[in-house]
Amino acid sequence: MRLLVVGGDAAGMTAASHVRRERPDTDVVVVERGPYTSYSMCGIPYYVGGEVDAAADLVAKTPEAFRAMGIAVHLRTEAVSVDVAARTVRVRDLEHGGERDEPYDLLLLATGAHPLPKPLPGLAEYGHVVHTLDEGEHLRRHLDAQRDVRRVVVVGAGYIGMEIAEALVRRGMSATLLDRSPQVLNSLDPDMAAIVERVLREFGVQVRLGEELLEVRGDPGCALCSSVVTDCGEYDADTVVLAMGGKPNLAVARTAGCEVGPSGGLVVDPQMRTTVPGIWAAGDCVESVDLVAGLRRNVQLGTHANKQGKVAGFSLVDAMDGGTGDGDAAFPGVVGTAVTKVCDWEIARCGLGERDAAEAGIAYATVAFEGTARAAYMPDPGVVHVKMMAERGTGRILGAQLVGTGNVAKRIDVAATWCHLGVTAQQAQLFDLSSSRRWTCIRRCSARPFRFRAGEAAHRPEGPGAAPARA
Repeated sequence: MRLLVVGGDAAGMTAASHVRRERPDTDVVVVERGPYTSYSMCGIPYYVGGEVDAAADLVAKTPEAFRAMGIAVHLRTEAVSVDVAARTVRVRDLEHGGERDEPYDLLLLATGAHPLPKPLPGLAEYGHVVHTLDEGEHLRRHLDAQRDVRRVVVVGAGYIGMEIAEALVRRGMSATLLDRSPQVLNSLDPDMAAIVERVLREFGVQVRLGEELLEVRGDPGCALCSSVVTDCGEYDADTVVLAMGGKPNLAVARTAGCEVGPSGGLVVDPQMRTTVPGIWAAGDCVESVDLVAGLRRNVQLGTHANKQGKVAGFSLVDAMDGGTGDGDAAFPGVVGTAVTKVCDWEIARCGLGERDAAEAGIAYATVAFEGTARAAYMPDPGVVHVKMMAERGTGRILGAQLVGTGNVAKRIDVAATWCHLGVTAQQAQLFDLSSSRRWTCIRRCSARPFRFRAGEAAHRPEGPGAAPARA
């Protein structure tokens, strides 16, 4: 039996490792187009900024360690196409050239995601995409070698873009954060994103929102550019960093005939099987069930990729044993929990935002307030901005967003549990947690019926399918 895995990061290597442990007689082969396996994408901004010394420090498990387990790992090897009838994958050797066919009995696609920049003038010459560890290495070498780099424009105001802009300021550079969206961090509601924007500005990041990049200008043959042009003006720049959101890498899956869902990710069942027999998929290239809204979404996070890889591993082992691939595990879905830190402020979210609830046709109510990050009697108790959402009528907690100077991760994990289990605000206030005062917001949205103070919002989507407001 031969398992071929395309993609050597979180999902792919988790599945490969599980299969190798459970079925040591299986021939497990991994092809990875980059030079690394199992690394932390989240740590790339800290490496670019110099807080992490070496790229290798971000690698959780090296190719040599996987090979010692009996897994064949082929780096700098790109999958090109799948021949489903012949059960082969055409791969290209990026290091030495040439192509070959890799046979498989079972195939796992863990191809991840990557930004797809528009072919704008000057972008190919001066733009530095930062989504993989080797791309992070390329950017840091550029910044270290070009001592004249003082002004950097970062395109993309998501998690990675904000963190890289911060890292550049810490390196003593001028950083401009550019995004065509009217807000930073689109996974937050606009009112919460405005707090993050203020934090960035106060730290020294120049934020330019609602602007479309049109061109990067520079002198031919020069390693540095001179400016970037948007639909709103022109800004001086020595270097441009492209940190836009990634799109699922689907080229190989399309050659196999795998179905793509409305979210843009591959359609998979709870066992991570695609619509093509013998082919599984996991990680940033697939879509998942949103457990709160019931919709299907492409959510790109390493936490999900690891879990999906584990589930795929169970399913693959079952198929190797002659089963249907049902296995002993199933991936239920996601609530979109994420945490990051920008300029000493922690940012966290889970569940739905207001746009998500409106899209799903869920009648909702929100409550937002500001509290302390620690007990008020402590020196420097800090601050935390809280916004929560519940379903009108039922009280089911739909989501939470927090921006603060401490204790944010613990709080969002509790809220994520509520969202995952469908807990109501009335039930949540009685959970036996370690510190009840940390979730005083529950008392503010738990009354039957919901009551709101001035300035607090209640919303009901209009149109067919909208849930009735019974509060």
